[in-house]
Amino acid sequence: MPDHEERPPVALAHGATQSGDIERVRRDVDAAEECVARHDRTSAARRRRARRRREAARDDPDAQP
Repeated sequence: MPDHEERPPVALAHGATQSGDIERVRRDVDAAEECVARHDRTSAARRRRARRRREAARDDPDAQP
């Protein structure tokens, strides 16, 4: 039984790679990298906000938990 990630030979036998295929893959990779970068920035911002809230709660004795 083939590995679940392995593509069947028919899916791979479509002839030589065309320049359009290469450009499409480059665009897809660029879009994926931008998405990951955006996700990383969002995660970092959330961590900073959470840290500031924890510090503010620690410094403010009247803060509600």
